[in-house]
Amino acid sequence: MVRRVRSAERTDRSAAAVSMLDVTRRFGATLALDGVHFETTGGEVHGLLGAPGAGKTTLMRILAGADRPDRGVVTVGGAVVTGADVRLMRAAGVALVQRHHTLVPTLTAGENLILARPTGRLRGGTRAARQRVERLADRYALAVRSDVPTGELSDDERWRLELLRALDADARLLLLDEPADDLVGAFRRIVDEGRSVVVATGRPEIVLAGCDRVTVLRAGRVALSGAPVDGLAATTLNGLLTGPALPPAPIAVPGPPRRIRLTVTGATLDRLREAELSVSGGEILGVVGLDGNGQHELEQLLAGLRAPEGGRVEVDGVPVPVGDAKARIAAGVAYLPGDGARPARWRPALRQRLRAGPDADARRLLVARELSGRPKVVVAAYPTRGLDPATTRAIVQRVIAAAARGAAVVWFGADLDELFTVADRVMVLAAGEALGFFHPPWDRGAIARAMTGWPS
Repeated sequence: MVRRVRSAERTDRSAAAVSMLDVTRRFGATLALDGVHFETTGGEVHGLLGAPGAGKTTLMRILAGADRPDRGVVTVGGAVVTGADVRLMRAAGVALVQRHHTLVPTLTAGENLILARPTGRLRGGTRAARQRVERLADRYALAVRSDVPTGELSDDERWRLELLRALDADARLLLLDEPADDLVGAFRRIVDEGRSVVVATGRPEIVLAGCDRVTVLRAGRVALSGAPVDGLAATTLNGLLTGPALPPAPIAVPGPPRRIRLTVTGATLDRLREAELSVSGGEILGVVGLDGNGQHELEQLLAGLRAPEGGRVEVDGVPVPVGDAKARIAAGVAYLPGDGARPARWRPALRQRLRAGPDADARRLLVARELSGRPKVVVAAYPTRGLDPATTRAIVQRVIAAAARGAAVVWFGADLDELFTVADRVMVLAAGEALGFFHPPWDRGAIARAMTGWPS
């Protein structure tokens, strides 16, 4: 008889083994996972390879207890898991480390470490916590500054700190979503302690450099299941990742010229390198890339959150104001963030309503307010992420309507199907550079290969 995990019991944490059998998960009309089989055992690094939209994040969230399948069985340490319960899965030794950080930016690394500990306490207080961070950083070769607020850390440092917090909490199975290149060396140190690591990535080179086995997802289905990495060629993985290439698309006949409203000339910021693009009024440019390839920096530049280290960002020939939300809005730039951020111009009472209300309602209100002034440029950064189908449709319609009124729209997305629906063109970012502009009819394989930095 199969026992079920209950909140009062803990699985055998030394096993660090999970499995999925015939797992299916649907979000409205989107089939994120379709009959997926997946398993990993203790003491191994298992690569989960797939392009954006392949189902990697959904699979990881189910394993972490943040979501539940519509069908199928999930087991941890041999025990069947029912429902979705993050705390229960953490108690079972499973930790999900994503690029969406959970750190408190005003606290130091040590203070954030205390918050993540199972007891919430560490004898010796913040000084001991700082020393604990430094010891863990040395042990796993994951450099993190321990004496500054985490808001001042780089993105990579914050990601390493999230991983160190999971290790400090004695996680036995670590689910790493799009880890940076410099974490490959830490994988072996972690599994040498009997832990397991699942690495979700869209980059074959990460799998070949640091994984023992690999499972490839494509469009929600398993294209390769748990194969040993030894003997696999990069070309083989790339072919499984993208699927067969489509015939070359016919050369598009350009339409009548439209007024260019947004121009980015030689813009450089952190990972972003000398970006060049222009978007006309009435046009929607989709931007896609694997996490950490410059999308975040480009979003910050277009929204006036940061100034470029070099180059220019202009709307109708005028530089986008930096660090002043009111000036940004006056310049005609609307910003639709998908992470719950709220424009600073809103009255305190309105911001309070947004915090108190359901996320879908808050996001609708955000879009309505930002698009109410007939903007010249719309920066839509994953505006439908995590929303129900009805809210997604409403937001898509509002943004398309803004474009129809003459706005130049830049839509950052991770779902290729969504981008293909809304965009006139798609730009791929890889290693901080634009590796191509694509037009319909869309060549999914060519776009996926560009995202991984592979030639078409």
